[in-house]
Amino acid sequence: MEFRNLYSFLRVVELGSFTKAAQELGYAQSTITTQIKQLEAEMGFSLFEHVGRRVSLTVYGQQVIPYVNQILQIQEQISSISLTAPSEIHGTLKIGIVESIMNSLLLTNIKKYRERFPNVIIQIYPAVTRPLFEMLRRNEVDLIFAMGDQISMSDCVCACSHAESSVFISAPEHPITQMKQVTLAKVLEEPMILTGEITFLRQELTKKARSLGIELCPVIQTESSSIIINLVRQNLGISFLPEHLVRSAFLSGKVAVLPITDYELPFHVHICYHKNKYLTPQMAGLIQLTQEYWSEIDRLDDGVRQHP
Repeated sequence: MEFRNLYSFLRVVELGSFTKAAQELGYAQSTITTQIKQLEAEMGFSLFEHVGRRVSLTVYGQQVIPYVNQILQIQEQISSISLTAPSEIHGTLKIGIVESIMNSLLLTNIKKYRERFPNVIIQIYPAVTRPLFEMLRRNEVDLIFAMGDQISMSDCVCACSHAESSVFISAPEHPITQMKQVTLAKVLEEPMILTGEITFLRQELTKKARSLGIELCPVIQTESSSIIINLVRQNLGISFLPEHLVRSAFLSGKVAVLPITDYELPFHVHICYHKNKYLTPQMAGLIQLTQEYWSEIDRLDDGVRQHP
């Protein structure tokens, strides 16, 4: 069984077309057709159904995909013993990412990624978590950085996760910072500057507020976390954001973190890709770099806790 036949099979699945797969791989369409026929002969069943010009997977073809991925990943691991250096890898990496994670994580590490993979073209698609999973399902991105407490999408693989927390922030001169203990109800009496209604943190805060009989009505709403931090610094309101996003502004004294006594929202940042997606060296490289970054952040945070 030829590895290139298996890879061609996955490209036809992802692109939904023999012609597009041939164009991307630099083959004649007849070559792709021959490769698929060889696979079908070796496996003993049809992988695709042809109805008019449409190509769709058979039931057997759908069941084969996870096994093909496993075979190619093992082959990749074997080849990595003498694999081409990351600096010589070419291709494109399409990243779907929550905007707040992009500002605090991806932009921090993208220079290092470019140093390791200088010939990889990076395409970034900011969005909130729910649409990101749809983009993954439609094969519009290679992997996503999403926020949430757990992954509910059954047809994706979670490559790694990192525990995070969320905080309420205000301008350092806001009167509420003088209080030693602050309740959630007290915070929600203040003008709020929040992210959009379908973002994870906004949805969770809305549910909690409603349990207290409070309806959230932000004075300013925007999808841009950088705009939110800027507005909070101007003392125009209080916001609720991921801790990783405000860490720099807090350490430099530009914003204050409020000591809420009766509410906290831990969550995770997940890196995911579709289960039918071949894990390319470009994707694996970003996952590894992010894991290294998270390990370093955890080490620094542990140091701060031990030496306050």
